[in-house]
Amino acid sequence: MSNNSSNSILKRLIFFIISCSITGNIIAQRQEREANLKAVFIYNFTKYIEWDTTNADNTFTIGIIGSSPITESLLDIARMNTVDNKKIVIRHFTKPEEISYCNILFIPRKIPFSLESILDKVVRGMLTISEEDGYAKMGTAFNFVVNNDKLKFEANLRTISAEGLKASSQLLKLAKIVD
Repeated sequence: MSNNSSNSILKRLIFFIISCSITGNIIAQRQEREANLKAVFIYNFTKYIEWDTTNADNTFTIGIIGSSPITESLLDIARMNTVDNKKIVIRHFTKPEEISYCNILFIPRKIPFSLESILDKVVRGMLTISEEDGYAKMGTAFNFVVNNDKLKFEANLRTISAEGLKASSQLLKLAKIVD
């Protein structure tokens, strides 16, 4: 193999490695931006839902089942904000059996549990929010979807009602309503 040929192969290899690195960074930045945006959406949902105020607890709990990149963003929001003058607490559940009452239960995509096993643990007053295609139709109150690189959400009105909650018309105008 000639020196020129070796140099050409080396240059292409370096270019390929740099390209993969840049692409990986862009994907990671997009995922982080999406997680931050979803966390802001979740926090803003709290302003447009009528919550049961008979609970004497002085905290507003957001639970997350499984691992999710959204956790850090929600922790940042919890440090700096409140919901109806209640401190926001983030709880992590590793499996459906651990789920206990929380105001919001976030169900990330690609969890190793069936949606049914999670929804079996949901009680009245808990708002379910997911990010897996089809989950709103399968019973979560809200589900994040990405259409044309824009973050949107679906709303299942029957589920919201069954959870004993009421979403404002302002919030529902922004949603795609699913059955």
